[in-house]
Amino acid sequence: MRIYRLKRWPTYSLLLVLIYFGIRYFSFDKKNQATQSDAFIAHVGNQYLYASDLEILSDSYPDTVDRSSMSQYVKEWACRQLLVSHSAKESRHIQPLIEDKINDYKNDLLAYHLLEKSVTQELSNDVSLDEVTDYYQRYKQNDFILNHDIVRGTFLSIPKKAVGVNAIKSLMLSTNSLDRKKLKTYCQPYSNTVILTSDRWLSWEFVLSKVGFQPLGDATRLLKTNKFIHAAGRERIYFLKIDEYKIAPDIAPLELVQERIKAIILHKRRLSLANKIKENLLENAKKNNTCVIHVN
Repeated sequence: MRIYRLKRWPTYSLLLVLIYFGIRYFSFDKKNQATQSDAFIAHVGNQYLYASDLEILSDSYPDTVDRSSMSQYVKEWACRQLLVSHSAKESRHIQPLIEDKINDYKNDLLAYHLLEKSVTQELSNDVSLDEVTDYYQRYKQNDFILNHDIVRGTFLSIPKKAVGVNAIKSLMLSTNSLDRKKLKTYCQPYSNTVILTSDRWLSWEFVLSKVGFQPLGDATRLLKTNKFIHAAGRERIYFLKIDEYKIAPDIAPLELVQERIKAIILHKRRLSLANKIKENLLENAKKNNTCVIHVN
């Protein structure tokens, strides 16, 4: 029995050896495939940039990353690693400077956050019409000059196949509120190409592009010489009733710049309040002897 086991032992040994080397080969092959699929693009010292890093970049910004930007990214990465490597040799001199800048930046963030919090708590966001009007009157000659023509009126663009087109002009020219409602009702099926905004100013270029009307001559001259425009295109009919207009470089009307003026007033109010808070902070610190300033 012992002799029989000794005779079979070489067979078992050979089988174990084959299994061992089979596992080693399979592991090596898998590792080799993984390495090939994620080969490094560049390396600086012990730092490596792999293909998978660029794939992540491409996935994050699919519309902006191309071959040239990839190449630039690799160059920037290499330069950054080289600079870090060189700076490490001089870290004894550079490290204190970096720490000082980091501390300065942190302190600036803290000071800004606390000041903004104080300003927000005390700031009033209410801006009266009198304030807006006063600011407009003082600065309209310099700060509120139009750089494009504007218009206020009623503007329609409807298909030629629309029914009852002939009645539109009389409805648009009417000042009767009932006729205005009739016009709105008539235009409902064509709302995607209709502008009914006689209560607000619009850019003349925007109106023309919105309704799809392309004047043959100068658009500004057309605005000056017509109160009502009725024109037919290949597929659509255009109706433009002009109530008011202003030509660049006229002064913009108050209604058009009212929100802009409110934002300006609030910004100035915020700056003034921030300066006041800082001045009060310094004065209190001086009284408490927690702040001493020798320079006037």
